[in-house]
Amino acid sequence: MRRNKTTRQPGDMSSMFGNLKSIPRTPFWLGLSGALPFAAGMIVYALGGVWVLDQDFAVRSTLAYGAVILSFLGGVRWGLALLMQFDEKRDARLALSILPSLLGWVALLMPHFPALVLLAMAFAAQGAWDAGDVADDGAPDWYATLRTVLTALVCSLLSVLAVLTIV
Repeated sequence: MRRNKTTRQPGDMSSMFGNLKSIPRTPFWLGLSGALPFAAGMIVYALGGVWVLDQDFAVRSTLAYGAVILSFLGGVRWGLALLMQFDEKRDARLALSILPSLLGWVALLMPHFPALVLLAMAFAAQGAWDAGDVADDGAPDWYATLRTVLTALVCSLLSVLAVLTIV
C-alpha cells in the first residue's frame, strides 16, 4: 500500500504519531496494557482513594511502576546497543542506557510532585531518543510510532497525576 505524504495536513494525527497500522498487534496491545497501571494510579488518586487504596498508595505505586518501566526501556536500549558494530558508539549507548534506571531510582527518593515531574520528563526524553534513533539502532520502523504513542499517553497520565497532587 502506497502512502502519499503530501496529503497530510499540519497537525494531522497520522503525521504526529506515524502510521498506527504499521505496529504489529501484539506489541501495540501489550504496550497499551503497560500504561494501565499509570491510568489506575491517576484514577485512584483522583477519586480520593478506592476501598483500601488511599491516595498516597496510588502515587507511590505509580512512582514505583514508573521506575520499573524506565528501567525496562533502558534495558531495551542496552540490548540494541549490544548489537552495534562500532565500539565507541556502542559504549556511549551502553552508558546512556543506564540513565533511565538511575532517574527512576532518584524519583523514588523524592516527594510526590517533583518525582512525578521527573518521571514525565524522563519518559519524554526516553521516548524522543527511542523514536529518533530507530533506524540507527536497528529497531523496526514501527517502534518509533509505538514509542511516540506510548510516551504521549504515559507523560499525559503522569502530568495529570502531578497536577492533582498539588491541587
